[in-house]
Amino acid sequence: MYAMLGDVRFETLQSFASLEAQHSAKFAKHEVLKGRPRLQALENDLTTLRFGLKLHWMLGNPDTAYKGLLTALEAQQAVSLVYGSGRFVGWFVIESLTERTLIQDSKGRTAARELDVELTEFVGDPNNPLPTPAIMSGKQNPLLSLLPESVQAQAADVMQAVEAGVKVYRAAESGIDEMQSLIQAARDIRNDPAALLNMAGDALNIGSGVLGRLNGLPEVTALLGNLDGAAQFTAQSAQAAQQLSSGVAVLRQGIESGSEGTWLDTAADGLTSALDSLHNGAAAAQTLTAFLATRRDL
Repeated sequence: MYAMLGDVRFETLQSFASLEAQHSAKFAKHEVLKGRPRLQALENDLTTLRFGLKLHWMLGNPDTAYKGLLTALEAQQAVSLVYGSGRFVGWFVIESLTERTLIQDSKGRTAARELDVELTEFVGDPNNPLPTPAIMSGKQNPLLSLLPESVQAQAADVMQAVEAGVKVYRAAESGIDEMQSLIQAARDIRNDPAALLNMAGDALNIGSGVLGRLNGLPEVTALLGNLDGAAQFTAQSAQAAQQLSSGVAVLRQGIESGSEGTWLDTAADGLTSALDSLHNGAAAAQTLTAFLATRRDL
């Protein structure tokens, strides 16, 4: 699920956790001498929307989405609401925003967050209505206009590259996490050299696969052009590949030596550095993830 509220884009876990719209009308009630009161229609009231979001770091930056919505609330200005399908809902002001932090990592970064947002319809001047945002003709997704003009013409190829690159990034994180678990287990059984070497061998196999995918990223990222986040994503992924390569080399040498030594600790340090590089590129990966929603309607 992909949506935009003003300039804030956010990616949710499949859909809104809840979405409630309230429509109402106003009537004047006239008392009569006998019988029931008479009603006179006055006007339709403003529509209100209330929705809940569950944000997760693997789909978007929870801090960025929250801070952007908070800024929009404090500005007290009308913002547009557009769903990822391209549906323009209308203009609204943010009446209230409630935030709950669910998960934080060891560095204090938010990994998961829940938001409750309440919007009230903004009509404005009927003689000078606010424009419908980012709507383009034909079957093209309205949110495609978020892409730089230099890449709109080849958007399909760019979207495929973004999807492939983000998949490699996520797989690399998962693979390195698994390697770290195996190496820690191997450290815990230093008194059993055979089992230690087996676990280290499993970690080496995983690392070789992850490294192969990371080394193939430059061919993919070359298609990203000047997309927001592409440069940082490319740089951090390349740095992670270099650090992982060093860790894999140390693992291979240690296993070939057939003996327990400090090489396990050295390899573990290399993996930690590689994972840190990927984490430093998380914001860029999240920015690129935001564009994936447009590919369905190209």
